[in-house]
Amino acid sequence: MRILIASGVRHARDYVPLLRSLPGIEVIGCADTADSPFAEDSAALARTTGIALLDLEQGLASCDIALVCSEPTRHVELALRALEAGRHVIVDKPAATDTLGAQRLWDAADRSRGLLTAVHRLYSPQLVRARRIVDSGAIGLPLAVDAEWLAAGGLDGTTVERPELVCDPALSGGGELMNFGWYPALAIRHLTGLDVEEVVAFSSAAPHAPLFDGPHGTHGVEDAAVLSLRLRNGVVATATVARTPAGVGPAPVSSTLRVLGSHGHVLADEDAPSVSVRGTDGGSVSRQIGGPAGVTALRRLFTEFCDDIRYGRTPLVTAADIHAAVAVVEAALSSARKNGATVAPAVRTAATTGT
Repeated sequence: MRILIASGVRHARDYVPLLRSLPGIEVIGCADTADSPFAEDSAALARTTGIALLDLEQGLASCDIALVCSEPTRHVELALRALEAGRHVIVDKPAATDTLGAQRLWDAADRSRGLLTAVHRLYSPQLVRARRIVDSGAIGLPLAVDAEWLAAGGLDGTTVERPELVCDPALSGGGELMNFGWYPALAIRHLTGLDVEEVVAFSSAAPHAPLFDGPHGTHGVEDAAVLSLRLRNGVVATATVARTPAGVGPAPVSSTLRVLGSHGHVLADEDAPSVSVRGTDGGSVSRQIGGPAGVTALRRLFTEFCDDIRYGRTPLVTAADIHAAVAVVEAALSSARKNGATVAPAVRTAATTGT
């Protein structure tokens, strides 16, 4: 499969070497729109990785898959260009920063001969096993879910290319709720199979001070948020997302997800299993057995999507899932701005479906 990096702004420096390590995948180059505010990022990616810097139309004409890696607020426009060109598309997270954009993606995916999916972590070994246990009925009916998604620093350029790509709403669409809320929203939907009907959220966005001493306050966005969700059939869920000053696990991002069922519960900890080593100086190092869950999830996502294309399968995350996750994050942002008012996530409207 020939993959084009559509804008090399966010995560592309991590994706390119991972894609190159996978059999049957060729990264043909990087391209961006002529008016991109981050054209130099794409040029730098091409220089540092040795891939070609292409014109966007040229790149779309030459690829099988477009992997959209722009700043989040341009995800939808680039993905639409690729879908309208008939290409298969993977959009970096979050696929859209509002439900209007998610609906446009859904409509375009319905019209296109290309498949659409987005970056997610549902293929992490821990979530795969948790889903298998839930499906087996071993814990009975899922009744409640509790999720945590915590990032350790990273705004110094180690995991985030530059802070404004997460903190400036003009580029990111919001703060850490927009950046990370996508993951637990998808995971809760994946493990329960249920739509969210009501959202209540509180965050550290302005006028509340950020919890930690990061750059979020400069832009008035949250570095932490807590969500309470009511799903169909009375199932409930909570989610905590935050960027903390110190890591809570061996990876840049740590996540746990617990499903409470009528006859038991299952806990998925993406940091486990791991080994820890403590030295005489008091320092300790933990290493995950089998490697970081996020990398494993990405590797399988890219591989499975190629097989989805080859064999005409439906991707694990579809346009409907994208819309549902974006709607939960959008509702949470709205609730937090209203001091925890209950907000119903938006649903796909007849105006956009044309029905």
